[in-house]
Amino acid sequence: MVTILDVARHSNVSKSTVSLVINNSDAVKDETRIKVLESIKALGYVPNMAARELQTKVKNILGMVFLVNESAQKAHSFNSVTETLFYDTFTGISSFLKDTDYGLLNERFSTSQDQEAMPSLIKNNRVDGVFIIGGLFSGDFIQHIQQRKIPAVLVGRHSSEIDSVAPDVTHAIDQGTKYLLSCGHQHIAFINGPKSMEVAKKKVQSFTHAMTAAGKENLAETVVFTDYTGTAGYDAMKEIWESGTRPDAVLAASDGIAVGAMRYLYDIKVRIPEDISVMSYEQSIISEHAIPALTTMDINKERMGEEASRLLLNRIKYPDRPIVSHTVETSLVIRDSVKVQKRYHS
Repeated sequence: MVTILDVARHSNVSKSTVSLVINNSDAVKDETRIKVLESIKALGYVPNMAARELQTKVKNILGMVFLVNESAQKAHSFNSVTETLFYDTFTGISSFLKDTDYGLLNERFSTSQDQEAMPSLIKNNRVDGVFIIGGLFSGDFIQHIQQRKIPAVLVGRHSSEIDSVAPDVTHAIDQGTKYLLSCGHQHIAFINGPKSMEVAKKKVQSFTHAMTAAGKENLAETVVFTDYTGTAGYDAMKEIWESGTRPDAVLAASDGIAVGAMRYLYDIKVRIPEDISVMSYEQSIISEHAIPALTTMDINKERMGEEASRLLLNRIKYPDRPIVSHTVETSLVIRDSVKVQKRYHS
């Protein structure tokens, strides 16, 4: 088996220099680094990661904590938050990390039962840094993570306390609302997320502003706050319909909410988009597989994963740098669930 000493002899440097190269130290000259890396490749040397951790206290493992309503719920349950944010963000994270030495551990975690609880991979000191994915937390959750002195990035929601990356929520809802108006819709209902969440407040403000700016403030049929689940979307759409309100379009704050609303409309035999248009916010496998396929605002989750990886690796390398908050652009994806009214068709 090839050892670090073999690499040192092959590249004509000391064992400690090889160790510095393996640990990405800035103390090694570029020409020496290149020579050592060439020797590592030529000899097929594989570092002993366990020994490396003992020497450097670096585990080369990052954690992904996905925040859910209830950790015991199945991810595919109609009554749970769809975990498309986690899976799509993971694609971006793993793509960015593929050429690094870092591996990934993941954990589904809920703060609903115990506000003082911590994910086990953080509590047990199993990772060098952690991605906190989603906004389903309250209280002092972020402060508790900070107390652990572990580098962390919040994904999907901005924070002034730790590094974060999130979509441009205001632009997305504004553009989505304007698109429905441009298609000739006169009465738009908005099914939003939980009222207590900061992102839900931003969404309804953007929706209201877009309607008002278009002189349609009286045409916002209703705004309903609910959870990010299919069941919640179903119940919210039922509440709107049974109140006697008849919107000609619905804007949903997530794909999960949207498919729930669509299921209710299917049950009462209201056709999409012939009788009512439905538009979503997210862009996931759900929106592409829905019938009809959902027009939606793409929040670019893979890009968020890539940016979060860059932020976390920088935080690990430069722990004292200022907090960074990054915003990812969104875009409109037009599919089949929104009808262009004839009188507006160009």
